Amino acid sequence: MEGELRPGERLVFNSLAKRFGVSPIPVREAVRQLESEGLVELLPHTKVTVKGFPVEQGIWAFELRAELEPLALQQAVPFVYRDLVDKLASLVDRLAGLKSREHFDRFVAGYCEFHDKLFALTPNRRMIELILELRSVSRRFHRVYRCYDVLAGSEADLREIVAALRRDDASAVYQITRKHRLAALQHIIKFGSEDPGFAKAIS
Repeated sequence: MEGELRPGERLVFNSLAKRFGVSPIPVREAVRQLESEGLVELLPHTKVTVKGFPVEQGIWAFELRAELEPLALQQAVPFVYRDLVDKLASLVDRLAGLKSREHFDRFVAGYCEFHDKLFALTPNRRMIELILELRSVSRRFHRVYRCYDVLAGSEADLREIVAALRRDDASAVYQITRKHRLAALQHIIKFGSEDPGFAKAIS
């Protein structure tokens, strides 16, 4: 999921069993589970490789997030309390110091924490489940394609959301979040424009 194992990389049962200190049997069961989730591919002669991650899946995830996340945050606004807004503002301040690529993982964690605090207040829980599933796909996309700059400029957008929350302006929260998610979508499309395979998948 994190992209540490690249598409096409082979998984060897004995090596995995040794690494995790288990017998090959649970490793085989785990690999079957990974196969059912579309993460690995079983080939003849018990060869297992990491499955490729089609670019269009990442694009689709970003497109759907651009539709759902603005609505989810808009629904949360009536339930936001002052202390939470202060905490969100402090969180954004912390993110300001994590802009370098080496801090990408920490920035993503803080970015997700910001949204999760608001998603926790969204009444439509099924929508939040879908968003979290899509976020998981997006994170895999980041890892596989090394798209570390997709969150560039996020801090400024989050500050705008905090300001809108202080005004209790649900419409502004929707518009800012929508603009933010569309910018992320355009970024990954631009990112892949020089890759023929990427360009073909999104055309």
